[in-house]
Amino acid sequence: MIDFERYKQGEGCQIYPGAYIFPNVQLGNHVTVFPGAVIGRPPLSSGATSRVVTTAELLPVLIGDGCVIGAHAVIYMDVRIGARSMICDTACVREECEIGEETVIAMGVTINYRARIGSRVKIMDNSHITGNAVIEDDVFVSTHVTTTNDNAMGRKPPSGRDWIGKGPVIRRFATIGQGACLLPGVEIGRNAIVGAGAVVTHDVPAETLVLGIPARPVRRLGPDEIRT
Repeated sequence: MIDFERYKQGEGCQIYPGAYIFPNVQLGNHVTVFPGAVIGRPPLSSGATSRVVTTAELLPVLIGDGCVIGAHAVIYMDVRIGARSMICDTACVREECEIGEETVIAMGVTINYRARIGSRVKIMDNSHITGNAVIEDDVFVSTHVTTTNDNAMGRKPPSGRDWIGKGPVIRRFATIGQGACLLPGVEIGRNAIVGAGAVVTHDVPAETLVLGIPARPVRRLGPDEIRT
């Protein structure tokens, strides 16, 4: 583990009593950290997990200027968060994640290892972003959305498959409706819309609305529905 004598902070930070910040953390200017938040938590396995991380290989946590870290949020080691982003109450961000600027990770959201999340993204309450997922800029993810990266569901996978550990890719301006489920490795195209409750088992073309279980294309979006 990187061993600073004390975590570092910029000017004008407000750290409320009860927050715990590990030494491997660097806060930008005017960062607010609410009570109960934990920043820089090292990953530790009891041996029951299939993925084991060596903390010596992980980098510090970098929190950009003007960020807000909510009450009881947990941010692991080797996480980078861009300026003016919010990690809201009880959210959790696992190790090796990157989050862009002006992004909102709402209450109760969980983000697993090595996820890449762009700028101006909104991920709403109690959604789960799986490990190795990619979310580009300006994406909206509604509440209770789930994403997965393991088709084997804990069983030994068949050989020759390339989906192991691969989360969904959500391209810029896409919108994911409430309660949707994105299966491993699917790609949601630029400006696509996934309807509420849909189960996405295959790639979604750009500028297309999909609905249902399994999700199927319903129509192409009109010019007034496409964000630029």
